[in-house]
Amino acid sequence: MQPGNDDAQAFFAARREELRQGDQWKLESKEERWRDKQPFLASRGYSLRPRFHPGWRPSWELHQDPDPRDFEDYWPLPFRNNIIDATRDSDGLVVCIKRVQTGSSEIEIGRYFSSPSVREDAHNHCIPILDTFQDDTDPAISYIVMPFLKKISQPPFEIVDEVLDFVEQVLEGLAFMHEHDVAHRDAAETNILMDARPLYPQGFHPAYPHRLPLPNWDKPSTSYTRLSAPGPVRYYFSDFGMSTRFSPGGPRLVTGELGAERDVPELSSTTPYDPFKVDVFVLGKVFKDQIHDKYFRVGFLGPLIAEMMQRSPSDRPSAQEALQQWRHIRARMWLIQRACRLRGRDESLVYAIIFDVLSFIKVIYMLTKRFTGWSLSWLGMLFT
Repeated sequence: MQPGNDDAQAFFAARREELRQGDQWKLESKEERWRDKQPFLASRGYSLRPRFHPGWRPSWELHQDPDPRDFEDYWPLPFRNNIIDATRDSDGLVVCIKRVQTGSSEIEIGRYFSSPSVREDAHNHCIPILDTFQDDTDPAISYIVMPFLKKISQPPFEIVDEVLDFVEQVLEGLAFMHEHDVAHRDAAETNILMDARPLYPQGFHPAYPHRLPLPNWDKPSTSYTRLSAPGPVRYYFSDFGMSTRFSPGGPRLVTGELGAERDVPELSSTTPYDPFKVDVFVLGKVFKDQIHDKYFRVGFLGPLIAEMMQRSPSDRPSAQEALQQWRHIRARMWLIQRACRLRGRDESLVYAIIFDVLSFIKVIYMLTKRFTGWSLSWLGMLFT
């Protein structure tokens, strides 16, 4: 619960005392480890935010009765304890640094899909690995550097055509991984991300996307919709910590019950199962939970989801077969159907009608602008 205006001063005073530990400001435990690695990461060419520098003191200390949320260094680490955002010194790119076990499958598989010959394939939707290096004090620990990506729902899908593009890309990416004998084994919604740079031409702060990244924190970030963005959004599979790469023609069975998706019927620590069919089931669950069960006007996904989520693995299609089934579905979609707004299942009728009309105007405007170059600047301000 956020405090009211009358209580704000007392609230933030209490918050400051809560964070204070003697003469030190208390970071979360997961942040302290990254603070201690800041000099090492700086030597590798990666800058952490001021919050994670040794000796950090909150910048709002210098202000009278401030709201700490207005200061960049207030915002904590928004990820799991083995991931941190950083800026690459060579070009200012905001990246993500992940701490992993040296020699793990995550490094091996990530490097493979990021090798030049594989990376250049347009069907490759595995997150690029930009850099890898060992820890300076513990050789059992290594770091992988990746582009900073966003969740697929931030911002949410707006029209049916955006869903078509998402489903096409991730099915294509899954089929590509499987063709290269790699089973992801945790292809859940949390491990499918998007490169949002086309939506945020000026960037966004990794912990508070409504502001620009340093050094422009004081300015709000602005974003396009997927339809109005100057370039296409691309989706990626991330986190190969559970993945398995098989030798061509060799056995393709595994055991294990780990993973974000717990509804897969065949998961077992003792009975071997086909991880490629698990990937198909889990991705079908993503389509069900994140699209089909959230929106109206996506009923076309129903048959594909039903096939991908068959209880018996032998009844499920392969990733390539699911992709082909999907392309048959997509080819039958009418243009007007593709341009329809995704109506939320929890929307009231009045809300739905109003926003359907606004969405129709928006789509017509964007398509006209894209194909003719014509625009009305005042109208365009509403739709970017």
